[in-house]
Amino acid sequence: MIVDRKSSELQLDPIDTARPSEYMQLFMKLEADHEQLKAACDELCALSMRGAAVFSRRGAKNLLAVLRERTAAVIGDLSAHARWEDEALFPVFTRYYKQEIEPTIQPSLWVLEKDYELAMQFFESFMQASFAQLNLLTLEDGEVGLKFFEGLKEGCNCLTQGCFILNSHFQMEEELIFPLAEAILTDIDYLFS
Repeated sequence: MIVDRKSSELQLDPIDTARPSEYMQLFMKLEADHEQLKAACDELCALSMRGAAVFSRRGAKNLLAVLRERTAAVIGDLSAHARWEDEALFPVFTRYYKQEIEPTIQPSLWVLEKDYELAMQFFESFMQASFAQLNLLTLEDGEVGLKFFEGLKEGCNCLTQGCFILNSHFQMEEELIFPLAEAILTDIDYLFS
């Protein structure tokens, strides 16, 4: 295990540990999942900001279809990740630190959960707004008006806000979980070295 003090990131290295363990695998999965999810959120955010600036019917229709598809994929990935955290990761921390930090970690986990829920609400708002906007494009044969583009921008802004909240959520989660993970792995190394 290597800790980069400049970035305060835990860099897990199974070779640099006295005893690779299930804990190490959990923390490596967390790190890999976060990197993948942050990259997907960043890409979605960039597309969403581009969508908020679209002023052509064809561009709006194509971009909305792509945004909806990618948003649905990110929501699916986030749901799977959240389930894994709830079922596999967080129980490890609450069991391991039961006596020492439970009163202080529970509020932090609660805040993380609320951030996640808020981001999902913004994503759902985008999905609803984009569905309505795509229906407007289907119903109207001619040019769409300013009201359409205002609705498009509002929906994309919801998606962008959801991405910002998620990135903040990942950062806070890493600041909370990675030091705890480092302590667990250090304890295991000391125990078996």
